[in-house]
Amino acid sequence: MPNPHLIEPSPDGLHWYALKVFYNRVVYLKSLLPAGMESYVPVHTVETHKQGRLAYEEAPLIPSLLFVRCTSAWLVKFKHEYGGDFMYYTVKDPAGNNIPGPIRDEEMRSFILVTSADAGRGVKYFGADAPEYHTGDRVRVTDGIYKGAEGYIKRIKKDRKLIVAVTGVAVVAVSYIHPDFLEKI
Repeated sequence: MPNPHLIEPSPDGLHWYALKVFYNRVVYLKSLLPAGMESYVPVHTVETHKQGRLAYEEAPLIPSLLFVRCTSAWLVKFKHEYGGDFMYYTVKDPAGNNIPGPIRDEEMRSFILVTSADAGRGVKYFGADAPEYHTGDRVRVTDGIYKGAEGYIKRIKKDRKLIVAVTGVAVVAVSYIHPDFLEKI
């Protein structure tokens, strides 16, 4: 049976990959990437109190997660150079070997859209992809700040949320979206 996580190669050979970064070194690891390489760190706005004043700062939504868009071969080479700082999420190839697990562009596009809108305000991180969050109808947001995002509707703590997942890596939920702005896929 073919692995459902293996996706067709893109024409340019580039895919998104998720890196689990150790020791809070996301900024350091990101600085090691070649200039112009596409990467993404999900952030959100948090309230802090500094010297008796309220301040707003961006902080990582998922502190140890960095996404990069590159070729599988480049990622394996990068891992050999900086292997102590991170690991990449893997899938099994047809021969049973662990290889970097590519993320579908559509999945990543929705994840970036949801986690970057208004610096992730109102977004809740639920950890690694969990099946209990995959119940309900698959929907697409047709208007508003999340327009174009695709996910599932799920009731969590008496409130309906849009659940967006990067399979095997992360699940986030955003606040209620009016039904007029949803279409069933």
